[in-house]
Amino acid sequence: MKKYKPKSSLLPIGISDLLEKNTYKDSYLTDNLMSCFKQNGYEKVIPPLIEFEDNYTLFLDTTNKQNIFRVIDPISNKPMFIRNDITPQIARIAANKLNNINNILRLSYAGDILRPKGNQLHPSRQLKQAGIELFGAPTVEAAVEVISVGIQALNQVNISNLIIDITTPNLANLIMNNNKLNDQTIEKAKSYLKVKNINKIKTIPNCGSILSQIADSAGEEERALEKLSNIDLPNEAKKLINKISLICNAIKKLHKNVKITIDPIENRGFNYYSGIGFAIFSSNIKRELGFGGEYVLEFNDIHYNGMGLSILFDGLLKATNIEDKQKRILIPLKHDASIPPELRKNGWITILNYKNNVKGTEEALKYNCSHILKNNKIEEL
Repeated sequence: MKKYKPKSSLLPIGISDLLEKNTYKDSYLTDNLMSCFKQNGYEKVIPPLIEFEDNYTLFLDTTNKQNIFRVIDPISNKPMFIRNDITPQIARIAANKLNNINNILRLSYAGDILRPKGNQLHPSRQLKQAGIELFGAPTVEAAVEVISVGIQALNQVNISNLIIDITTPNLANLIMNNNKLNDQTIEKAKSYLKVKNINKIKTIPNCGSILSQIADSAGEEERALEKLSNIDLPNEAKKLINKISLICNAIKKLHKNVKITIDPIENRGFNYYSGIGFAIFSSNIKRELGFGGEYVLEFNDIHYNGMGLSILFDGLLKATNIEDKQKRILIPLKHDASIPPELRKNGWITILNYKNNVKGTEEALKYNCSHILKNNKIEEL
């Protein structure tokens, strides 16, 4: 007989198991977030993990296709992708629904995503993503609603000290296009803007001074808005800044304990966001918990305004300290069979003990039980 030698099991970089305590957290967070979304009128949909690659940019043509896993469907021989973001899939679902109802639409979702590469903020490659998408509402009202629902959801899972960072992903592009910069100069300018190198930004032809002032305005909401209002901006840019001011005022009225910052040149890496963008942070953890923004959904030459929020669970799992408080009881092998079902109806977790030759208290503690069934009576340890 061939001798079997056990091998150590390895998982790919950025891929990991989710074990006992974190699986409870994951279920708790999912249930509470989705419940909050539902209470605010967002209906849950479940798109597939994998679908044809053509669908990925069918309704959001600026979607980033660089960081996705590609495979070939053995039936149709068409290229498919494993999703790295659920929003484009929701856009596909929404397009079909909006075509039928032509009205405001609210959808929510939760599911896993997979990326070929992680990044500094999110090194994991397999992540859980939950979120909401609002279609057809005016920009300011949509942003206020979606950000507010995000705050409610995070508060519901005991995340405090929230910070809303509002961005304008298209503002710098608007300024550069208005000054008719060529593609090469725009790419160079974007590299300066990405790292917020003010001295280099100033060297951008025609609009370096304005862009450097915009970049320098980043910070606490009141200071940022004051600085932005003093910059000589094109009318379209002024309208965008005015929208931010209205959003900030509305959020402050709804959520008095939430801090608001503004970073006009930040781009979170999802190319489909335009107009207004935002991220949600907590001062308790050094990474974003959620992000979102405004985008345009195109279908049959009709444009629908979309506003979305995505919450990634890698940061959320670290930011929460949730314990499984369900009562656990050890049941001896010989017991009244009618007792465990009644206990489970009343919220107990029942653990059957097969080791009669071991002290029940030792086994109970091993399985994190706080009680033991002894002579068909519940005893606390």
